[in-house]
Amino acid sequence: MNWYDIITPQYIRNAAIGYMQDAPLEVFDIFPKVDTRKMEGLIPKYKKEDWFKIGSVDEYQRAGSSESVGDTFASDKSTYRLLQYSFHKDVTEADQQQFEEPYQAIDDGVKFVVNRLRRVALKIVLDTFVAADVWGNNEASPTKWDAKTNGTSDADPVDDVLGWQQAVEKTTGFKPNKMIITPDVYKALRLNTHITKRLSTTQTQVVTKDLLASLFDLDRLEILNAVNEDTTGYIAAQKALLVYTPPGSIGNKFEPSGGYIMTYSYSDGFNIGTKRIPMPARNNSLRIEGDLFLDPVVPAPDCGYYISNLVD
Repeated sequence: MNWYDIITPQYIRNAAIGYMQDAPLEVFDIFPKVDTRKMEGLIPKYKKEDWFKIGSVDEYQRAGSSESVGDTFASDKSTYRLLQYSFHKDVTEADQQQFEEPYQAIDDGVKFVVNRLRRVALKIVLDTFVAADVWGNNEASPTKWDAKTNGTSDADPVDDVLGWQQAVEKTTGFKPNKMIITPDVYKALRLNTHITKRLSTTQTQVVTKDLLASLFDLDRLEILNAVNEDTTGYIAAQKALLVYTPPGSIGNKFEPSGGYIMTYSYSDGFNIGTKRIPMPARNNSLRIEGDLFLDPVVPAPDCGYYISNLVD
């Protein structure tokens, strides 16, 4: 009998679910996720001309038993294809002996696997969404939010953001309701004198994430504070993305949105699967393997406004 024979696949699964409940995968806060059980399929790409079309109002008049006027979205289609990303950790008998009971070694291995896949997913999503030449609107040389002259900030971020929001709304009919920023941009916002002056007449004078979202008339403000592999900084810097997405974290691929994260949903509703693989030839180890299937897609690039070089 091997030491790991008492470890069942269900125990590993329960450990992963418990950890994901305590520490949800924040990557799905960036864009709404669409859970699917199909590895590939179609997503509508709505034409912005139809989002706010009216036509002649006379067509809408109705009398007696006449039919009402009707229409539908004219849409193109784009494809999604889920790619599999996997990672494992081998828990050896020697590892198990460092803990009071074998279950603790497994719990530690499950957390390690889930956290690595969490970072992989975040990197994939950032590379797809927070990048140049993805969105219909780009600004590469804004007045920097951290620049100051005689102690006064040169840029007014509130004026900038409201202007960028209107630029998107005028061409799509949808006002961006979410902004994704990097940590250095968040720091610049908290120290910007135009923002602190606006708060000088209010009871709340501490610049927080929620307060900034309110100033910018946003539903959510997300900060990409993941540290890079070299631990010398963050994965992304100097960037912001304004985008329209449907409210909530769970999306519907038939609703217009700047972006969606297509992901495979396991039967228990979580997006990382687990496997238990005995490896007696590898120093009597038990392999804990995790799987994640996803594809970040941009069905409506005109619903986003990407800004780079926001700080020095």
